[in-house]
Amino acid sequence: MLCAGWKDLEARFRATLKAKPDPEDGDGENTLPPFTDGQTFEHPAARVTEHDTTPPKPHTEASLLSAMERAGNAETDPAAERRGLGTPATRAAVIEKLVSAGFAERKGKQLLPTKDGNNLVCVLPDSLTSPQLTAEWENALTQIAKGAADPEGFMQGIEEMTRVLVETYSAVLDGKKDLFREEKPVLGKCPRCGGDVYEGKKNYYCGNRDCAFVMWKNDRFFEERKTAFTPKIAAALLKSGKANVKKLYSPKTGKTYDGTVLLADTGGKYVNYRIEIPKKK
Repeated sequence: MLCAGWKDLEARFRATLKAKPDPEDGDGENTLPPFTDGQTFEHPAARVTEHDTTPPKPHTEASLLSAMERAGNAETDPAAERRGLGTPATRAAVIEKLVSAGFAERKGKQLLPTKDGNNLVCVLPDSLTSPQLTAEWENALTQIAKGAADPEGFMQGIEEMTRVLVETYSAVLDGKKDLFREEKPVLGKCPRCGGDVYEGKKNYYCGNRDCAFVMWKNDRFFEERKTAFTPKIAAALLKSGKANVKKLYSPKTGKTYDGTVLLADTGGKYVNYRIEIPKKK
């Protein structure tokens, strides 16, 4: 980083050279004296200043549609049938597809990239993320429409580009698959091994592959009591070994009651539960 002292030294030398110009060096503009490797300057005047930068505002749907319309216009032939990214009829659908695929999300009026969206831009080659590719194709299509370019050559170029991209980036992407792995919330700690427990479609399972701990959502214990085995109940069982549950159905009496479900894990293939009913005061 250049300090103010260096700048001050440069300015003084320039002032001196302007006052005494060398005929061989012109007027002395932008000329510095010779410096030697390791040369130092004693007590240069320097100061530290602090400044804050402001990031650009996130896109709204309207501003993103406008940006898509203008993207690559500088490189696109003015005579091209289409300019920008997409068409007025497809740009909104492209945004919806990005949101539904999990690459962007709406927060109020703002459109924000998700973690997967940021990662996707990072792993894709520049040629695919730049609007210049669309501009080049539109220019080529314009020339084809005028009869000045060969359509077969255009398609062969796309095929060749696709082949090269697949060959070049397939190995690169293999090492970055973890970037797009779904981050599931941790419900709690496994009572057997201490690993993280996650919610699956049909169960709550320990993330440690060497651990067999699993709690099934359709466990007979909860089905007989007509109670859904919710993530809230599972989290409570993992945290303290018990969960207070209301309106448990009794197969014997046909009535409902409030009770405490206790986790009675013995380390076997299936997890057991039992009920503790509060004593009436």
